Amino acid sequence: MIDLHMHTSRCRHAVGSVADYVQAARAAGISTICFTDHLPLPGGYPDCYAMGADELPAYIADVHEAAALSRASGGPEVLCGVEADWVPESPPLIAAATASLGLDVVLGSVHFVEGWAFDDPEEVGGYQDLDIDGLWARYFEQVCKAVASGLFDVLAHPDLVKKFGYFPEADPTDLYEETAKTLAAHGVAVEVNTAGLRKPVGEIYPALPFLNACRRQGVPATMGSDAHAPGEVGAGLTSARELLLAAGYDSVLVFRSRVSQEVAL
Repeated sequence: MIDLHMHTSRCRHAVGSVADYVQAARAAGISTICFTDHLPLPGGYPDCYAMGADELPAYIADVHEAAALSRASGGPEVLCGVEADWVPESPPLIAAATASLGLDVVLGSVHFVEGWAFDDPEEVGGYQDLDIDGLWARYFEQVCKAVASGLFDVLAHPDLVKKFGYFPEADPTDLYEETAKTLAAHGVAVEVNTAGLRKPVGEIYPALPFLNACRRQGVPATMGSDAHAPGEVGAGLTSARELLLAAGYDSVLVFRSRVSQEVAL
């Protein structure tokens, strides 16, 4: 089993150290894990969503040290990545950071629509009287721009916009199909992310129809718990595997030095 998405206290909205997560993964019998703390955001965005730029070197060093210790003690394999939040101002910052860090994987994600952190529980009041169809359209527009940027290896939690259970009246099939085509065109994998099981929506990201669209387009997949506490490492991954199998996948990708390798389900 692999878990390629987890956060430590450095991202400022999670708890636990790198060592805590490695220990949790070992206890859960997970063979490969990847740390993916959030890259710093551009100026003007709240500092509670990502580590500061001055913390990046220590984050990388912590993960590399843990990887060496884990190799010496029988596992799990520990990989080092980041999650980079797509906002209009971010591409130069993401490109500069990821070019110099020697990462295994870069997850791309959309957490902001027109400056609003739509997935933050503190901001949930913004949904009142909102045009949900319009929100979904704007969200997936940003997702496709992120995918087409060439900055990312994987699209994380691809339908995060459903987190609080607000769904459009219109059928979202066209949004799923367009996103799947964009992923395929730019060689970006889709993440099957179990955090949604622990959120108000109560389901994995992405929904099965979305994952089916990705499979039809030949988009490869990864999987992760998106753990924000050591006790969440590996959470829901059996359900993620079942969803992947239901969509017709028989393998997932692991990235090392940003080169993908297939792992059988």
